[in-house]
Amino acid sequence: MDEGTVTVPDEQYERLAALAAARGVSPETQLARLIDDAYAGLDADVDAPESLPLGVCDGSDEE
Repeated sequence: MDEGTVTVPDEQYERLAALAAARGVSPETQLARLIDDAYAGLDADVDAPESLPLGVCDGSDEE
């Protein structure tokens, strides 16, 4: 991923800092993890519906 600058509003930063403290990391590390998770969600392979546990769906309308 490319290095860049991210601006976080004060009220969001407070929440980010609290989440980071609860996980024992710096706010910058927590933000990097959140960004990485978001990118992984876009690029991740979707599980086939038949591989999901009974009663869990993949959210698509296909049958």
